Amino acid sequence: MNEERLREALREEPVPDEGGARDRAWRLAQRAFDERPTRREPGRKRVRLLAFAVVFALAALVISPAGADVRHWIRDVVDPGREPSRPALTSLPAPGRLLVASAEGPWVVAGDGSKRLLGDFAEPTWSPHGKFVAVTTPHELLAVEPDGDVHWSIARGGPIRFPRWSQPDGYRIAYLDGDALRVIAGDGGGDRLLRARVASVAPAWRPGPRHDLTYVAPDGAVTTVAADSGGTVFHTPAAAVPTALQWSANGRRLLVTGRDGALLLDRKGQILMRVAPPPGARIERAALAPGSRRIALVTRRADPAAPSRLLVSHPGSAPRPLFSGPGRFSDLTWSPDGRWLLLGWRDADQWLFLQPGRPRRIVAISNISAQFAPGQAGRAAFPSVAGWCCSP
Repeated sequence: MNEERLREALREEPVPDEGGARDRAWRLAQRAFDERPTRREPGRKRVRLLAFAVVFALAALVISPAGADVRHWIRDVVDPGREPSRPALTSLPAPGRLLVASAEGPWVVAGDGSKRLLGDFAEPTWSPHGKFVAVTTPHELLAVEPDGDVHWSIARGGPIRFPRWSQPDGYRIAYLDGDALRVIAGDGGGDRLLRARVASVAPAWRPGPRHDLTYVAPDGAVTTVAADSGGTVFHTPAAAVPTALQWSANGRRLLVTGRDGALLLDRKGQILMRVAPPPGARIERAALAPGSRRIALVTRRADPAAPSRLLVSHPGSAPRPLFSGPGRFSDLTWSPDGRWLLLGWRDADQWLFLQPGRPRRIVAISNISAQFAPGQAGRAAFPSVAGWCCSP
């Protein structure tokens, strides 16, 4: 994505309190003009007019809260003299390591940007504290170390999908074997069937000592079971099949994402909050921020020419826009400290690291596909982010 396309994307974003910013800027400029020296120099008339225009423009960007947002966006995204799009990933803006799935296999990306390819595997997912990575082949589930050494493996009929480690102990791994939901111990022993048929959605462990596991039933109902005993904890009917599940780090809230909206449930399956996309749009991705009730959303209208939008929702308020751009956003991942969002922009071949707080910042990294397909001729497939984990 070049700078011109980024400028076009920014122009589509509405500026909050634009009228108020204009009025405040005009009053400031008028006061500066009234306080000018009375002695005039005919040869500097054009200079004075230009200075007046600059004062007006800068006031609009400096004085108002809306101007502050615009100023940070221009500084971090558009101005090539300050922080242009970077051609390579040389560091992460927050502590931790990335797990990236590519056509070559999964990669571990360290905080300094260095990368290690784990092997010809798929479906990577971090264990708690980043000690291991669960990966799959079509008929195998494996646990590998971050340097690529295989810790253990088990063969199944497959296809093997969606392995997920229990939190925070890592004593269990849930995964799908075809349509069946199975659970295996974190050391590779005790593999057993938990449910014979579930929907094709990644299960989610509720953090805590009970090993409660949430999955989506074939009819779209959200169900939580005690994985060790098989007993049902709660069963919440759904109007449509959810697309993703995510528990908060404290195990008190469950984010259920669907195309037509997102739900925030409590530990008993009761609805705490509903999050609706903008009119005419659908939710493509959602992610719950660590340690808070903020939810990041990627939405898009059905029109192929419509831009994708990134929004952040807070309890009790409507989602606010954070970024928009042409094409599709493919990934949405919070940093472990909850201060940064990693947005995959597939059609731009970029990663955007966004800081939603103040000061608002955007750091763009270009040429992402080539960085995870070394030596490949032609255009490589755009990789996906499988997790942003804690430091070693």
